[in-house]
Amino acid sequence: MDIFNPARHSVVSKQTRQKIAVLSIDVEHDYNGDQTHALERLPELLAVVRRARLPLTAFVEGCLFTEQPDLCRRLVDAGADLHLHCYNHRESGDTVENLRRGIDAFESFTRTRPRGYRAYTYRLTEDIFKTLVTEGFAWDSSILPGIGLGNHRSKVFRRGDWFVLDDALAEFPVASWRAPGIPFTQFYRQLLGSTAETLLNRIVTLPDLLIYDMHMTDIVPYGRIGQAPLPLWMKSVQAWGRFRQHGLDDLTMLGERLHTQGYEWMFLSDCYERLIEEGKWTAA
Repeated sequence: MDIFNPARHSVVSKQTRQKIAVLSIDVEHDYNGDQTHALERLPELLAVVRRARLPLTAFVEGCLFTEQPDLCRRLVDAGADLHLHCYNHRESGDTVENLRRGIDAFESFTRTRPRGYRAYTYRLTEDIFKTLVTEGFAWDSSILPGIGLGNHRSKVFRRGDWFVLDDALAEFPVASWRAPGIPFTQFYRQLLGSTAETLLNRIVTLPDLLIYDMHMTDIVPYGRIGQAPLPLWMKSVQAWGRFRQHGLDDLTMLGERLHTQGYEWMFLSDCYERLIEEGKWTAA
């Protein structure tokens, strides 16, 4: 399916009035395969973010609502802000059919309709965008305005903190260092290393609306990458990232660092409510 092309749509950029940080996680099978070694350590993450008082927004792989309901229940019991990820990360990409399967699974588990979405490997497509609007989603957080996964390199996505697409859907992009377009995510921070990250923080800025993303495989050293259904180059990159893993304690330090820089941590749902009030905009 074609990647979302901003030239075909109305894209209105918006600015925030304060610094907001959102800690998000894509809750999914390990490395696009059948393994769940890292995923099973989710309770450890929940304990860390609770102690650090970091509100957690979780984009849950749709099939997990039926395959691992106990794990999903842990997220609910921990007070996480639940939203929908792609239906099955073991398949290649999103489809409209699977998106609707995910909606049904989410609704059956939570008794509510999902309001937010994150696409497979950040690849918001034209078909998925149209379906999100049709299905009444309020917002999406799939655009990664920089290098790497997603392929959303248009300059229009670097001109604001968040966006309104076709006056129908709010878009909250995943964070990146603005000028070079390097994603500011757990995985990319590990690839860069602390020295490069410190240098970037000194010379370029982060967005005022900072949507931070991670996966369990980014923060715990579990799962056999060699058995994953990934191309060899990606396995090598994943192995390097795991070799340099910061671990769970890094989240506490990151939370404190961004707080001292003036960021307020909140759920993405609360962020949406605040920003639409400021912008006097609601989904059509």
